[in-house]
Amino acid sequence: MGEKRLMKKLKKERRALKEKKTMKERKLIKAKKLEFEARKIKISIDYMRCEPAQKNTVSPRCGFACVKACRLYGRNILKIEGNRPVLAVTDPEEIKRLDNECLSCEYHCGMQGTDCIQIKVPLPGIEEYRREVLGG
Repeated sequence: MGEKRLMKKLKKERRALKEKKTMKERKLIKAKKLEFEARKIKISIDYMRCEPAQKNTVSPRCGFACVKACRLYGRNILKIEGNRPVLAVTDPEEIKRLDNECLSCEYHCGMQGTDCIQIKVPLPGIEEYRREVLGG
């Protein structure tokens, strides 16, 4: 008798866990961009241009080059979830602490993928410098 109750409870827990996972995947699919900041740079991944995210394929032509590059040259900030690159680290302060700003994800996405990653590097004072040097 106790064994049947335990089996029912386990099935119920599995069903709840599976539903929670599918809800998380639905949220990922609805997102059009992934944006996050490191110490000095801003990184955005446009899911509308990302082949794995668009086609929902487990083996895209790019081979998830951005995630591989992040693991090889960076600090494992990106991971694959729901057949798209997502953040492995969700705390913004932890991302800033971990990320070494190697730019490899953008480079490898551009070389092997659809060039959907954009890294912005703000340069404070560049406009004043240009005015001084170029006289404009």
